[in-house]
Amino acid sequence: MKILLFVTGFRHLEEYGYFNRFLRRLNSLPSMCDLFIYCNNPHISGEIVARYQAFEQKNKYLHLTTLNVGFKMGGVEAVSRGMAMGAFEGYDYVVHLHPDVFIVDDSPMVAIMTQNLANDCVFFVNRGDPDDSRFFCFDFFIFKPRLLTRNVFLDALYTFQGIPEHWLSDMLANNAIAYHVVKRFAENRWHPRRVDEHLGLYHEHDLGLVDDLLNRLPATAAPSPRTLPKWQPPLVALHPSDVTDP
Repeated sequence: MKILLFVTGFRHLEEYGYFNRFLRRLNSLPSMCDLFIYCNNPHISGEIVARYQAFEQKNKYLHLTTLNVGFKMGGVEAVSRGMAMGAFEGYDYVVHLHPDVFIVDDSPMVAIMTQNLANDCVFFVNRGDPDDSRFFCFDFFIFKPRLLTRNVFLDALYTFQGIPEHWLSDMLANNAIAYHVVKRFAENRWHPRRVDEHLGLYHEHDLGLVDDLLNRLPATAAPSPRTLPKWQPPLVALHPSDVTDP
């Protein structure tokens, strides 16, 4: 099972260090995944390179770009660029998440991917607001790139006026894409921030709280990363004129 962690961020810097510390203590995912960090902040500190280099994954890539459609849809644009660059080719799963979504327990995520590997379900999404049926959390979702016949992340990329959570829900409905809603939060409510009850994820902006949690967790030795040929993703300079908005 080939898995790509596709991490999209803007302002984040220290978060990558914490993300890496959580990743290293996991039981299964570190030895199963490759890593792609996409940062659309042209003014990000050069320290991001050191944070990236500290990851133990053999196949990893850091993509820095000035392209940013804006606060609301910048994450959608990042995923669309990843697909356009061919970064998802050859993977059974792409796990999209932000640098401040820390994986405390990888067993629920790995179980979902293992159990659904052979079926035709394309997306695995989760809810964060019990009063909003269109609120599919954009900070974490999983999809099978091989089952996408086109770059659906381009849909309404430059025209959608809502939040990315609604965009994700609408995109799946408009394209009749098979998806499964997996349990994450108790009562489907993301607030207050905490380690969620079902997926073992912790989306937290207060890094003091993140550090405190790491210090309280038992140390776990992760397996050594796989030894694979060095990944050479295509280096393509993309501009808005290169794509069309359906």
